[in-house]
Amino acid sequence: MMPKCGRTLWSSLVFVLSLASTTFVTAQATGSSDAFVRPCTANENSVGSSPEVIRLLGDERTGFSWCEAVDVPWLPNAEMLRFHTAIHVDYSYVCTIVKATSESPVQLIWAAGEGMVSMPSPSLPNNLAVMNSLLKSVPALHDSQLGSASVLYLFLMHREIRQRFFSKPAIRYRLAEVDYRIRYRKRGRSRLVSLSTRTNNWRLTFSSHKDGLHLDSIE
Repeated sequence: MMPKCGRTLWSSLVFVLSLASTTFVTAQATGSSDAFVRPCTANENSVGSSPEVIRLLGDERTGFSWCEAVDVPWLPNAEMLRFHTAIHVDYSYVCTIVKATSESPVQLIWAAGEGMVSMPSPSLPNNLAVMNSLLKSVPALHDSQLGSASVLYLFLMHREIRQRFFSKPAIRYRLAEVDYRIRYRKRGRSRLVSLSTRTNNWRLTFSSHKDGLHLDSIE
């Protein structure tokens, strides 16, 4: 008969081994890779009316009322600005302007607006291409940074958790991973990231390439 202390040690070893064998990992609660959202500066606001952005908007040209910027520690050279139109009765349009580096071309995402507007799919090829231009601009991310990358993509698409609607940020606030239940698992060269909130469940698939990670899809 195994002594009580031996049974306890054996149970502990089984528990540890079972944890080590699982492919799912819960994102850390640390905020070291968290992004911060803030009101745009005057120069950043002017980007919304620049010739490059007007050309990208084409026939959808519209006036923007306010802008917010996101600062991401692992994207120090990127410019990511989210522009909002004024509220028209019960809706507002939103688009995100992205420059991966100072030498990169300006790219545009028609993001999900607010209120009674159509919601562009996050899986549109153009939207994925914009995110991949950001991923290519930095060294390959560690698995521990995939949560931050996933939350950033939701922000670019205006699909992140928001406390209030139809209102601009008065101060700088954290775009925190801990607001989500984040898990990921490896599958060959792919990384599957699951984000859960009270109202939505997202699954993002990243794949590993010579030039770094690519975002392949979001569901």
